[in-house]
Amino acid sequence: MKKLTIILICLVFSVAGFAQKAKIGHVDYGAIMKEMPGIDTAQTALMEYQKELEQTGQQMVDEFKEKEAAYMQMVNSGSSAAILKVKEDEMTKLYARIQEFASISERDLQEKQIELLKPFTDKLLAAIKSVAENGNYAYIFDLSTLAYHADSDDLTAAVKKYVGITK
Repeated sequence: MKKLTIILICLVFSVAGFAQKAKIGHVDYGAIMKEMPGIDTAQTALMEYQKELEQTGQQMVDEFKEKEAAYMQMVNSGSSAAILKVKEDEMTKLYARIQEFASISERDLQEKQIELLKPFTDKLLAAIKSVAENGNYAYIFDLSTLAYHADSDDLTAAVKKYVGITK
């Protein structure tokens, strides 16, 4: 009987400890990121980088259009098939370069975004982890991925405070 009582007491304490540790919370990750100090500088740098890539791409497109217009003039003026073939090959190569540039630019832009935002995401994730540990939360979800969250605590304000957002 004594063993059964001890087992029941241990079971009650372990269930109570789990219930206390199994708190669930949520944060608005996107809202916090938008307000983090310095994020606007990173976003400006990213937009400038994107604009630079777009300008280079536009220059390539403009060059293609010029070559296309010159080619059409040659066609209309009755240039030889050999000359037209050379011009077609030039345009085909340029078009391939434009497509390759677009693909590489998209990848580079994503890499630049990761590079510029990594310090902010690292800081935010550390803040979420700290708030979770301090509040004994087992799970903290991003609000944007939750379909229902009535029984979870909104920890957005606590995380904002932790990363230095005073609003």
